[in-house]
Order: sequence, then structure tokens, then C-alpha cells
Amino acid sequence: DDDVQDHDGLAVAEDDKTTAAGSADLWSAAYREAVNSFEEEVRSVILKGESIERLFTSLEETHAKNARDSLFRLQAPLRNLKLALDMAGPLTSIEPIASTAVGVGGIDEPVQVAIAICGAEEALNGQIVSMLEHLSIIDECGILGQKLVAGNPIHKALVLVYKDLLNFYIAAQKIMTSKVFVLALVCDQLRQHLPTIISGFNEHAALLKKRIGNATLELVADIKNLLQDNKIQKLLGVNKDEQRSQYHSELRGLKASDACKWIVADSRFRGWYNAPTSERLVIFGNMGCGKTIITAHVIEELIHLSRYRLPRPLICYHYCVDNETGKVLYIYSSLILQLLNQLEGLKVEFDKWYEKTRESELFNAAQSSVDLGNYFSRCVETLNRELFILIDGLDECDSESQKELVNMLDSLSKKTPRLKVFFSSRPQERIESLLQGSTEIRWVPTRERDAIIVGHTVKRFLSEFPAAVRLLVTERLSGLAQGSAIRVKLTVELIQKRKIQAISPMKKFLADMPSPAALSQLYAKLFAHQVGDDPDNEQLASNALEILAVARRPLSILELGWAVSLNDPYAEVRTVEALKDYVDEKRALSLLQPFLSQVDFHDVKKNQVKLVHHSLKELILRDVPSNWTQSRTTADERRVQKRQPELEAAMLRVCVKYLLLDDFNQSDLFSEEAETVQGLQELPGFGIFDDLGDDDQQLDSPRDLEKKQEAKHLYYNPSERGFGEFFVYSSCFWVDHFKVSALEFLPDTSSTVKLCRARSKRLHNWTAQNCRPDCTILPKFDLDSDYLDPLVVVSLFGSEIALKKFLQDYNVDCKESLTNSVEETVRQIIRSHHISQLRILYRDTQIGPRIRTLDFFCQIMGAWFRYGDSKEWAGLFDLVVDIFDISIREEWGNELLCQAVGYGCLPIVERLFEEAAHKSAMRNEILRDPQRDSGFRLYKHQSVGEAVWNNRVEVLRYLLQQDGIEVHLRHRDSAGYNVFHKAARYCNPRVMSLLISYFREGVEQTSNAGETPLSLVAFTSRSTVESRESAKMLILGGADVRAGYTDEPSNWSEPLRMAARHGDVAMCRVLVEVGGANPRSVLRIGDDGRPSLMDPGVSEELTSEVLNTLCSLAGMHVPA
Repeated sequence: DDDVQDHDGLAVAEDDKTTAAGSADLWSAAYREAVNSFEEEVRSVILKGESIERLFTSLEETHAKNARDSLFRLQAPLRNLKLALDMAGPLTSIEPIASTAVGVGGIDEPVQVAIAICGAEEALNGQIVSMLEHLSIIDECGILGQKLVAGNPIHKALVLVYKDLLNFYIAAQKIMTSKVFVLALVCDQLRQHLPTIISGFNEHAALLKKRIGNATLELVADIKNLLQDNKIQKLLGVNKDEQRSQYHSELRGLKASDACKWIVADSRFRGWYNAPTSERLVIFGNMGCGKTIITAHVIEELIHLSRYRLPRPLICYHYCVDNETGKVLYIYSSLILQLLNQLEGLKVEFDKWYEKTRESELFNAAQSSVDLGNYFSRCVETLNRELFILIDGLDECDSESQKELVNMLDSLSKKTPRLKVFFSSRPQERIESLLQGSTEIRWVPTRERDAIIVGHTVKRFLSEFPAAVRLLVTERLSGLAQGSAIRVKLTVELIQKRKIQAISPMKKFLADMPSPAALSQLYAKLFAHQVGDDPDNEQLASNALEILAVARRPLSILELGWAVSLNDPYAEVRTVEALKDYVDEKRALSLLQPFLSQVDFHDVKKNQVKLVHHSLKELILRDVPSNWTQSRTTADERRVQKRQPELEAAMLRVCVKYLLLDDFNQSDLFSEEAETVQGLQELPGFGIFDDLGDDDQQLDSPRDLEKKQEAKHLYYNPSERGFGEFFVYSSCFWVDHFKVSALEFLPDTSSTVKLCRARSKRLHNWTAQNCRPDCTILPKFDLDSDYLDPLVVVSLFGSEIALKKFLQDYNVDCKESLTNSVEETVRQIIRSHHISQLRILYRDTQIGPRIRTLDFFCQIMGAWFRYGDSKEWAGLFDLVVDIFDISIREEWGNELLCQAVGYGCLPIVERLFEEAAHKSAMRNEILRDPQRDSGFRLYKHQSVGEAVWNNRVEVLRYLLQQDGIEVHLRHRDSAGYNVFHKAARYCNPRVMSLLISYFREGVEQTSNAGETPLSLVAFTSRSTVESRESAKMLILGGADVRAGYTDEPSNWSEPLRMAARHGDVAMCRVLVEVGGANPRSVLRIGDDGRPSLMDPGVSEELTSEVLNTLCSLAGMHVPA
């Protein structure tokens, strides 16, 4: 290769001189770089290595005599020169081949000869001796034990030393190999050339020594720092920094940045960050919502922002993950380690402080949180730059650690003008009290942020899944997340573990999505931490969680305390005042805080206490908290179906126990004043002018009106009436728990009867509250206690099994009941559409016989008509078979048929005729033909007439197909109306068509008042198509267009005259054009020859139109 020359086996690259520094040892690297720095010619001389033995041999032979005279003078310089050249030995011995290249071995003997024959030269000798004294520095380069790279200062100085040595060698070789070797000239040449070279060598050797010394000092300092660091790490914790950094790095990987941006954009955060004074910011969020991820994002933002500020702020942060990392001693150690790493000079101060404390106080100060806290405070007080301290998970600390840490930082903030403290925590009363005065950010989850978190998590863990599956998971989890980032992560990890990649199995998984086992373990760990292996705490916390799991709305802090106290087995009390002594809401709240959504601890009456997430509710409904560690997701639905009714019954017993306190049967919920206000507000038109003023010029918006309406509501406080704090919830929701409670855990019947005793003050109080869930004077809905008793309440609000159990032990005629208890129960059940309860009452041996009546079935059919057909009602109609014999015996089968027809209840009609088909007694009963004029409606008709009157076309068609129906078809009521007269009510052409096909002769029949069906059609006409079609069908069916009148020119009651009078132009045309009525019969000619109607019309406009039509039909001209 042209770029590499080979001299006696040593290859030296021409172009890449820096490669020398990368050789196997530091001396060879420096030597090669020095050689490569010379010109080609000089480098050739060095690498050629020509021996100077010939020089000294020639010297001895040629100048033996003259040399003998001067040998003594050159003896010392030449000996030292020989030693100087020999010093290349250590250099080249590392690479043996180099000794040949330098050529040192070739001059050993001749120099000895020269010394033997030469004298001494003091000046030259002194210079060479000084050079020899510095040569040892070359060997000292290795004491550092470092590999020197090309840019290293020691390497550079060593290269200069080698260059001086090589210059020395070249100059000496040139002098001593001169062809004209005269001893005197040799001395002159040596004195002339070598001192300058030696001086440069000594200068560079001194530089090398200095740099070696500096490096040695640095190494010693590094060793000292390392020892000091090891000592500090040992004192403060070997792995704290590594664990903290590793945890932070993991959080960075989990972080969805877009879901965290809101925190730095929040005005409260920016105010905290930009404040010129010490400030404290705290973010509160529910368990698992992602507070730690938010903290990691804030840390990253602060690190990023600090790069652009001078002086750069210091940042110390700590994650409280468990019991160990949540100890204040651990936190102080972590913060001090970070502070020492950022300010190296503090390490010496820390070491001195520690040793001084140990010597003076004879204990390890690094194990004292008080001493570490004081030291940290002292360090921070002396800082001249901004310091950010971020503590995540303050709620993970024990109470003493929380107090000590917050108090220390609070005290430090007052002494340090530029300290910014950031906390994240679950909302807990103790912590909020400790951090009072801080700027607060309460994290409220949003669907948008949930979607971002889900999308990021799915992308991270399910990147290899099909796109359609990822989209499905993202959409489903975004709707279910509800701010629980931890459940999102654990669920996605579960999906990854199960490797579900098909759409249908994934849909099923998401539809029946179980809580991840890891989440159950997390809740179990929290529960164990909160109760602290105390059985009483465990029982109380379990009861409270179970209450919240089935509560129908968020409870207030006081409501929770009162409800828990009612579960106390020792709380056998009879009054509200006595129960109050058992209430300890603070204890219940403190045990439950990790499991609760954010709570305003200052508002103890606000309905705000609820479980942190639906996943926790699922877990509570699945198993008792003490079993959560063994809980599995298999057969969840079966366990929930069994356990939830039990919990509902437990909550029911709590409510009933409360409502049975003596106070509620002795005191009135409302004062007389409140009763008066309520009565006034219920008056029609009360307050209609309240919102009007002189300046009202425009209508309010609906929202404004709503606000004004809300403002007018007056509220009351039951606790002020001595009703305690649990009266509202128990009154409003005990019936909800009653409906879904397990049968075996229901309160005994006597308790229910006592609670619902008719016209009792207790019943009045809880029902009055029940319809006022927001404690407004005006009720939200009606629930009149005057119509309630135990049977009514259980039938309305209980489950089917609860009603059956109640009926087994209840006497319907007891003193606690209404006198008409059964009838009222049926009425309210039907009104409430509780069909299944009706069937139970109907089959009951005590109540059933009382309700197997005509009125019962009429009420059922009326409800069926109002609420619409359904399978439930159809099943109820089957009960009619039980009353066939009764209806025959008591002769109300015909009335039942007519009522069923009137309601259009074809199922009952069919069942009656099906029974009549094979039972003549039933046939005779339902087809009887009595007059039915009774009740509120006169002139009732038989079945066919009822179908026509109520426009029941399908029922009519069915009736007309039944054998023996002719008697009802031809029936006339007490006013003489037949079915055609009844049909005039709706003028339904389909009805007219059916009737004419079965009973054509009826179109001409007149009532007792002489009215024909056509007369009624014309009279009731509303100018509709149906009316005209019905009139046309009657006329074509044989009806007399004049309704039997023969008066001339016409009678007041004739159809045409009525139609003209009513302004019904279309009906007039039908009567004239189809029926042949004479239009002139309703006109009169005035003296002026102008025609006009015989009777005044309803309006001038219609009269004019009718007149024109009739004149046109009569062929008469109406002058303008």
C-alpha cells in the first residue's frame, strides 16, 4: 500500500497519525506519533537505525594519539550521552522490534570506547545530566493505569518529550558520524547543538510531569469522591437513585402525553410555576386515575423548561409507591441524594455534617428523619436558585410521615423565597387539612382524556393485533374507563395475555368484561392497609363498602356515618338522640378514603360519598373484602346474582331499623308554618306574578324560567325537626331495596306492618319525605299516605316473592289496614301497572275471593286499554276462566262481555265465546238482551252496539261472526237507538259496511225521537270524508234522504236542511247528487227575486258557499 512504509518491520501510516494514540500501550502510541511528525528524510534516518559503531572505530584508529590527550574532557559527556541514548531501552522494550529501529544497541560499545579515550567537558556534562534526571518521567506515565487517547493532555506532552529525544538522537548521530571527525570539533558541535535540544526536552519533560501530577490529583480526587459517594450511598441508601430513575423511566413509557397536557395548561399550574415566591400546588385525584403519570409528566416539563433558565433551577422528585418509599426517612434520603448529585460541593459538607453529628451525638444521623430533615432544610436555605420538589402519592405515606414532611416543607417555604412544592394525592381529609392553603387542582376525568389514554395503551400493548380489534377495544374501553387509567392498563394487559384477536370473541369478552385479577389484588392490598389487621376496623369498613355498593345515590358524610352506626350490633336504640351517640362518621370516612371518589370534607351534608370506580362496586358485589385476595373472575355473574340481593336486604334492614325509631311516630315532619306554605303553593295560580316587574319587556328563556322556578322552591331540613341525618335516604329508598332484596334476609312481617300502618304518623312522615327526595316543600310526585297500608305498600314496592311471603303472615282485616285495603290495593297496583302482583293477589286464598269480581276485570281491561297490549296483560286475561261460574250465577256475564267490547278487549271477548261454545249457561248469560241504562252513561247498548259506539272494528267483525249475535245486533236501547244510530258517532265506513251487510233493514229505523241514522250522520257531520262516505252508504243501503219527513217544502230536521244550516257543502252535494234531495226545498225566494237559505248559517262565508252550491245544483242563477 502506497500510504504505508515498512522500515525494519515497523509499519507507520503516513496519513493517519492519530491512530498512534490507539495502539496497544501508551508509550508506543506516543513514540509512533512523534516519529510520524518528522519529515520523510529525518524519519528515514530514525527508522534506518544506522549504527555509530563505525564512528568510534574510526575515531580510535585515526586519531588515537590526539584523542588520548582529550579523552578525559569528553569522558563524562559521552558517558551521559550513552546513557541518554540508552534510555530508549524502556521505550522500545515494550515493542522489541522498535529497538532495532532506533538503533541504540549499535552505539553501546563505541561510546564506551569514546569515553575511555576522551576527557570531560563540564558544561556539556551538566546539561546531559539534567536531561537524564527528567527521563524517568516517561515511565511515570503508566502509574495512572489509564489508556491515553489522542487528545489526552498527558499523551500530547509525552509526544513532545519523545520528539525532543529523537531530535537529540538525530543531532548526536549527525555530529558523531561526520566524515571529518576531529575531537575539538566534536566538542564544539555538541556544545553548539545539544543544549537547545536539551533545554526544550527539559521544558517538555516538566510539562509532562505537571500534567501527570494534575491527572494524579484528579485521579486522587476522583477516588476520594468515589469513596465519598460510596459512603453517602451507603448512608442514604444504595439503590434509591437507581430505583427512582428506573420507576420514572417506566412511567415515561406508559405516559400518553396528549392526555397530560391539560395540567401544564391549567392556569393554577402556570400561576404556581411562574410565582416569584415559594408556592405549593397539590393535585387530588381518585385511586387509579393516573396521578402518578401526571406527576411524571410535570417532572418532564420542568426538566425541559429548566434548560432555558439561568441559573438553572434544581429539581428533586420522589414517588411514594409503598410503605417503604412512603416513610419520611426514605423521602428525605431520596431528596438529599438528588440535591448532592446536582450540587457536588454539598457532598463534602454532608460528610462533615455526618461525621460531626456521629462524634458529638454518638448515633447515625442518616437514620434520623428529624436530623435529615434539618440538614435538608439547612442546605435548601443556602441555595441561591429556584428549587422544585415534587412528591407523588402523599396518601401512600403513614400519617406521621405525612405530617413531618408537610410541616418541614411548609416551614422551609417560609424561609426560602424560591421553593416550589408539588404534591399528588388521593383526596383524604387529613391530607387536605395538612395542605390547607395550597393551590388545588382536582382532577375530573373526561371522555376525551379517557379515549387518549385507551388509544395509547392499546397501541403500546396490542400493536400486533388486527386494526379492527384494536378499534373495537378502544371504543369500548373509552366508554367504560370513567377516569380509571389503571383499569384500562390492566384490562388491555389481560387482553394481550388472552391473545383474543377475532372480532366476535372480543365482543363477547368486552360485553362480559371481568375485573382484572391484578386490580382485585390492588384493592385487597389497600383494604388490608386501611384496616390494619384489626377485626373491628375490618367489619366496619366492610359494612360501609357494602352500603355504598348498593346505595341508590351518593351519600353524605353524615348519612354514611349514621348508616354504619345502624349496623353496630350493640346499637339497640329506640330514639334518634340515642343513636346519635353511636355515630362516628370520621372513623368510617378515614377507613374508606382510598376507595372513595373525591370528597369535600367541609360539606358533611352534601350527597357526594361514592365508590371510586365501578370496578370496585363489581368486586364488592362479588365477594366480601376479606376474600378479595382469593377472588377470581370466574363465575362472577352467579356470585353477584347471589350476593347483591343479600347486600340489598342488609341495606333494607338498616333503613327499616331507622324508620322504626320512636321519634317518627311521635313528631311531624312539617311544622305548621311549613304546612301552610305548602298549602299556599299548591293553590292554582299561586305566585304567577312573582316574576313580573315594571321593567319586564321581554320573555325569559326556558333556562331562565327554570332557574326562577327553582329559586321559588322552599326547602326544609328534617334534621332540624329531630329526624336525624338518615331519614331522607331511608324514607326515599327503602322501598327500592325492598324490591330487590333476598327473601331469606327480609325484615320480619311485623316490622313491615309497623312501618306501614294505615293512617299512622310514621307512615305519613316517610311517605311525605319519599315524594320530596330533595327536601322541597312542594312534592315531586304524589304519594298520599291516606291510601296506603301494609298490603298496598308491599304490593306496590315489594318483589313477587316478598309479597307471597307477606301474605302468608298477614291478616288483611287487621287494625293496621285500611277498611277497603283489598280494593285500594288492586286499584293502585293496576294504576302502577304491576301486573305480576295482581296474579299473586288473585291466587291468594285470603284475597283472591274478594277480587274475583266484575269490577276487578273492568279495572284490568281499562288499564289494558290505557297502557296498550302486552304479553303480561294477555296472561292476566286467562284468569277470567276462574270467574265463569260466578258470572253466570250472579248474572254479570253479559255486562262483562259488553264492558270487554267497549274497551276493545278482544282477548276477554274470545274467551267468553269460547266458553259459550261448549257451555249453554254461559251462552245464555252473555247473549241476554237487557237494557243497560245504569251508571254514569245512559243509553248503553248491547255488545254489537258497544263495539260500534266505541269504533272497535275488529271486535265488531268477530261479534258478527258469532252464533246467536242477532239479538245484540238488532238491540235498541231505551232511547230507541239501534246500531246504525250508534255508528253515526264516528261515521266509520268500515263499520257501516259491516252493519249493512248483516242488518240492512236497520238503516231506516227511527229512534223514539224520530231520528234516522242518516239524520244523525248529517247532524254530527264534521265535513269529513268519513261522514260523506257513511251518508252515501246509508242512502245506497236504502235510507230515506228526507228521513221520513213529508213537510213542504222541508222540515227543520231533514238531513239536507241540517247540512245547509251547518255549512257542510260536501254533505249537501251527497244528499242532492246521491240521494236525490231537492235543493230548492231549503231555499226561499225574496221579494227582489234573490234566493237565500231558509235557515241562518254558522257563518256568512259558509252560508254564501252553500247558497251558491245549492243554486248551482238547482239550476238557479244567483245575481252578483
